[in-house]
Amino acid sequence: MAVTCSRWFFLTIILSSFLPGYPVPAQTPYLDSLKHELTDAKTSSAHRIDVLVELGDNLRNSSHRTAGDYYLEAYQLAKQIKDAYRQGEAMGGVGVIHYYQGEFDTAMYYLDLADSLYALSGSQVAKESAVSNKANIGNVEVARGNYVAATRYYLAAIQTMERSRADNKWEVLGTLYGALATVYSDLKQPDKTLEYDLKAVDASLKQKKNPELTGFVELYVVDDYLGLNDFPKAKAQLARVETFAYKVQSPALFHKLYLGYGRLYQKTRHFPEAIASFKKAASYARETGDVFNQMNAFRCLGLVYRDAQDYPKSVATLEVALRLSRELGNRRLETGIIGQLGDIERLQQHFKAAAEYYHRYIRLSDSLNAGETSRKINEIENRYQSKQRADSILVLQRNSQLQQLALRKKEHQVIFSLSSAFLLLLVGVLLYRNLRGKHRLLKQSEELQNRRIQELETERKLVAAQSLMKGQEQERSRLAKDLHDGVGGLLSGMKLSLSTMSGNQFLSEENARAVDNIIGQLDNSINELRRVSHNMMPEALIKYGLKEALENYCERIDHSGQLSVRLQTYGLERRMEQDTEIVLYRIIQELLTNVIKHAEAKEVLIQLVREADKISLTVEDDGKGFDIHSALEKKGAGLQNIQARAGYLDGILDIRTSPGEGTSVTIEGTVK
Repeated sequence: MAVTCSRWFFLTIILSSFLPGYPVPAQTPYLDSLKHELTDAKTSSAHRIDVLVELGDNLRNSSHRTAGDYYLEAYQLAKQIKDAYRQGEAMGGVGVIHYYQGEFDTAMYYLDLADSLYALSGSQVAKESAVSNKANIGNVEVARGNYVAATRYYLAAIQTMERSRADNKWEVLGTLYGALATVYSDLKQPDKTLEYDLKAVDASLKQKKNPELTGFVELYVVDDYLGLNDFPKAKAQLARVETFAYKVQSPALFHKLYLGYGRLYQKTRHFPEAIASFKKAASYARETGDVFNQMNAFRCLGLVYRDAQDYPKSVATLEVALRLSRELGNRRLETGIIGQLGDIERLQQHFKAAAEYYHRYIRLSDSLNAGETSRKINEIENRYQSKQRADSILVLQRNSQLQQLALRKKEHQVIFSLSSAFLLLLVGVLLYRNLRGKHRLLKQSEELQNRRIQELETERKLVAAQSLMKGQEQERSRLAKDLHDGVGGLLSGMKLSLSTMSGNQFLSEENARAVDNIIGQLDNSINELRRVSHNMMPEALIKYGLKEALENYCERIDHSGQLSVRLQTYGLERRMEQDTEIVLYRIIQELLTNVIKHAEAKEVLIQLVREADKISLTVEDDGKGFDIHSALEKKGAGLQNIQARAGYLDGILDIRTSPGEGTSVTIEGTVK
């Protein structure tokens, strides 16, 4: 990636400061306290890993090797306790270090590994850390020039954070919108850059915990105005952030602020003011101890001296930036600065010095590009060595073959004899397996035949039971009609005759009382006859349907005080076939009769639901329950009647009960 005063330098630091799990600038007392925790024998493995990661986070901007050692130790411990989240934290840190060093392929390897470990963990904290990891993967893709892939990672991180309830949601979203704006900035799309920077400002203003972030994002807008050469707006925005920075008193924010001023003055060719601003930026970078920011400030300062044609100071300042880039271990930055030094020496017509810088630039560029070539050469060499080893083995094999030819002649006779014996044995085994297979097939055929016979027998019994049940219902209907129309009519006629007789003035008072007593008994007989007739075939069921018949039946039981009955129905507005309604009515009638007789229940709930051609019935009581296994073994008439009627509906009967726990009966069937 070309070395310019672009926003990516700032974005890297912001991501390191504000995304989940990332550090603030390291301070010696704090680091000492962390190291002291590592020496405490009582520190648990998990906490020890967290301390090691924290040390790595705080040192990776200033001491890559030490930070990397801490991360790798944390990874090994996390691997021992099989903690995928903490393994991901350590590998993500290693990836960022390689990114700082310009080793982008290696950085991508470790960051991808961290992403997989976070996904393997699945915890909420891992999901939040995965957001920062995806943002860092996006940074690497930008460094490699893969802007489409970088945008995909940033958008994935944004989508995750927009759904998140994390405390730092708006901080992270502000940073990620800024990262996306920076992609469009590099792609020279100022309108999209400004759009996402404004989104970043809006998000950062919704958070109060990190005022620095608001300042950083506001400075992104300064970059946009500078890119559009709208210098008045850029200056006004810088003045606004400056007021805010003095309230926050953040060295990191002052560093970025004066870099912004430096760029403004550099673009407007106010070089003394630009030089003063970049010097202030370098001073604040030293205060934070951030080597990367120091390098960037000196590099920008050296380029201003170049533009002001103060070439000696430009060379001296860029040499400082070069030394800091080596300290960072970022060979790409080092290569870019060396190239700029060569350009400045050429402008001074110091051709020998320029040539030396250009030679160093070429060597470093070649070494950077040689990594992939070296890997390919090593791969080819390994393949060549493997081929040589294979050829050596082949020569030895050929030599041994000559020695073995004589032995093979002797072995052939033995092998032939053994082969003949083996073939005879194999034929015998095959014959045995063939006979055994035929026997197995014959046995399976008999089992299938028996199973089919059992199925036909079961089907025959079911048809017989359904026919019997249908015949019983027809006989019930006939008897109910005969009782109601015949015997009921006779009793009603007798009551009418006796009522006429009771008004006869020739009857004595005693005889009149006797007649009234007989009339009362006839009333009771008529009511009982009607009750029996109604139970045998409810008139409401035939005329108005199942729903009203059940409501009448349950209401009578509820009013009797024997049992509190609740009936819930759904989908019974459209009537079913009469046989189906009668079957359902009889099932409920049988179940309620059993509850009244045996359950000693206080309440019962009936739920009957019809959906399309499916019917579902549930009857639950709070009674004493019973042993279901014992009841099934006894095969009582009531249970058999319910099973037969459920079979008529092609239904599945499910009874759940135990002593002292109440009873729940469910039937799932089909409407006919």
